[in-house]
Formats: sequence, C-alpha cells, structure tokens
Amino acid sequence: MGSGARSHRPRTRFVAGIAILLAGATLGLSACGSDDGANLPDGVVARVGDSDITQTQLDRLLEQAEAGQQGTAFPKKGTPEYTDYERQGLQQLISQRIIEFEAKKCGKPCVVPNADVEKQLDTLKEQQSGGDDKKFATFLKDRKFTLAEARRVVRITLAQTKVENNVTRGIRFTPADAKKYYDSNRTEFRRQEERTASHILVATEAEATALRAEATPANFAALARANSTDTGTKTNGGDLGLIQKGQLVPEFEKVAFALKQGQISEPVKTQFGWHLIFVTKVTPARTIPFAEARADIIKQQLAAKRQAELQKWGETTLKSWEDRTVYANDDLKPQTSTEGSTTAP
Repeated sequence: MGSGARSHRPRTRFVAGIAILLAGATLGLSACGSDDGANLPDGVVARVGDSDITQTQLDRLLEQAEAGQQGTAFPKKGTPEYTDYERQGLQQLISQRIIEFEAKKCGKPCVVPNADVEKQLDTLKEQQSGGDDKKFATFLKDRKFTLAEARRVVRITLAQTKVENNVTRGIRFTPADAKKYYDSNRTEFRRQEERTASHILVATEAEATALRAEATPANFAALARANSTDTGTKTNGGDLGLIQKGQLVPEFEKVAFALKQGQISEPVKTQFGWHLIFVTKVTPARTIPFAEARADIIKQQLAAKRQAELQKWGETTLKSWEDRTVYANDDLKPQTSTEGSTTAP
C-alpha cells in the first residue's frame, strides 16, 4: 500500500557462473574428511573415494565463479575472502563427485541418457540465446564454460534428480492420509473474512470531505488517480487488493471492515493522513471443505515427506563419505565455527 494504511542462514555468496542457471548440481554436503592429506600427490587438493580433485579444477571453478559475478568485485588471491571462496568451491566439486558415485551405485534407475542431457542443453540455449548456436557459444564463453563443461554440469544435475527420486520412490501420501491430516488440522483450513478495497489518501480533512461529496463507485478510481498522495496505489485507482484484519493500521481497519460491499466511507484519519475507503468486494469467512483442500494437502505433505526422507538420506550419505574424503590443506576443509559457511554452494 506504499505510504498508505499498512503497518510496516544466508545463501552462500559463491555462484559458479552457469552453474546457477543449470541448478548447480550439489547435494549440499560438507564432508569433514580424514587426516591423511599428506599422502595426496602434488596438485591434488582433495580426494573423494578414488577420485582426485586438482587445484587446476578448483581454479577453473573459481574462474567461472568470477565470470558469473556480473561486475561484482571478486576477492583477490591470498585474502581470507578468496580462501572462503576456494573452500566453498571445493565443497561443490566434492558434492558433484559424491553425486556421481551415488548415481553409479544406484544403477539403472539413475542413468542419465545422453538425449536428456541434450534436451536440457537445448532448453538452456533457448532461454539464453533464443536457440541461436553462435549466441549460446558466446553466452558460455562469457562465463568461462566450454560446451563439454556445461554438458557435465547438466548431467550431474539430472543425475542428482534421479538419485533423489530413487531415494523417495516408495513414499506415498494417500487421499485417506489427507483426510486424517485435514481432520487433525481444521484451523489450517479456516479463512478469515477478506475484502477487496481501494482508498484515496489526502493531506487534509477538507480535501477528503470535498472528494467524498464527489465520490461514487463509478468514479472512485479516477478520483484516486487524480488526487491520492499514496504513490503505491494511485496509478491503480487506489486499489489495495485483498485486505485482512491485522494488516492495516487500526483506524483504517475499523472502518474498512464495517463497510458493506459497494460502500464508500466518510473521511478517516490515520497517521498517514485522511482516507476515503471503498470496499468493492466482501468474501465471508469460511472453512475450506476437504474436497477442495485434498489435492493441495497431498501435494504439500508428499513434498514434506520426501524432504524429510532426503534429509535423513543426506545425513547418512555424508557420514558414509566422511572417512573417504581427504583434504591436502586444512584451510580448505569445511569450517565448523560460526565464522564461515558449512554449506556447499
């Protein structure tokens, strides 16, 4: 309502260029790792199972992250901020390796056909370049991605979805379950009275009184556009949309909810000035019937059950990979204090 009548853990900074456009494949895992990093070959910053992650690969990811910043300053090498980016980038690479291992362990249900990868790439190409190959090549180049690198990120992203679907394949939430949920949570389906309203805000009672003498349901919007000082609503004819109790300053709310549909109030004073209020529609309080609520209940509760199962699986998976993840440098291990992020990008 603008200046009218209404009362008035961060995501990591690390964004790896195109990865965010491709849904950045990551399980969100942060493996603590074992302590035999001294046995890693030169140039290897971490080992996940039998798969090495090299400094070159990490540097490449950071190049892509910098390219994806779109003009935002990127930290300089050697600074604590840059080390934080390295730490988060390494966790992304580790998460990708874990996805690949878990997809392989899953077997046939988690195989990503080449056709699916190309279809997803075509979708990205259409979104970013209207399907034009040359423009898409420029889009990738600007973000320091080769087509092969983009294809790999797409494959990992699709593999993660397949792994998650395999983990949750047995989860169900039936209409009978939905009915039990509905009966146990009736208050969740009660909707308080709503009104659709418009208003005109002016500085003085005299202005409001003069406008009230002119105002009719037919010309109210035109009067609001011409006279209201509420810049947030005047261009829309003073339209406030749906309003509910508890959203408005008390003086405004008392009058707005006393009006009948189609009525215009007398001038009302609030801390913002003087209002005329026009109630265009009244939707009575009601309880949503089960037949109407059932589909949403099933959708929401099925998603919640899936998320809970994935959370449990993720914790178990993380534990199983902790002793199989080795870091060459303690500075690149996930931080466990509040000073840094423990979430992979």
